[in-house]
Amino acid sequence: MAQSVFQRARWDRSPREVAEWWILKKGPRRAMCRLFTHQRGHELRLEVSPEFVASEVCRTVDEMLGCQERWRAALQAKGWQQ
Repeated sequence: MAQSVFQRARWDRSPREVAEWWILKKGPRRAMCRLFTHQRGHELRLEVSPEFVASEVCRTVDEMLGCQERWRAALQAKGWQQ
C-alpha cells in the first residue's frame, strides 16, 4: 500500500514552522510538538520547556502521525496531560 507524501511549501533553505500539533502540561512545565519544513520533507520537534528534546524528519503522513503519537503516549504515560 502506497503512503501519501505530505506536501510542503517550496523549500527556501530555512526551516519554517507549519503547525503546533499539541501541548501537554505537567506542573509548570510544558511539552510541545511542532511541525517545521525541512529539506527532505517535514521535521517534528519535541520541546519540553525550556529544552529541545527530540527531532524526527518525516516524509509521509503516516510517519508524522506515528512519531507524534509515540511521543505523546510516552509523555502521557509519565503523567503529562492536556
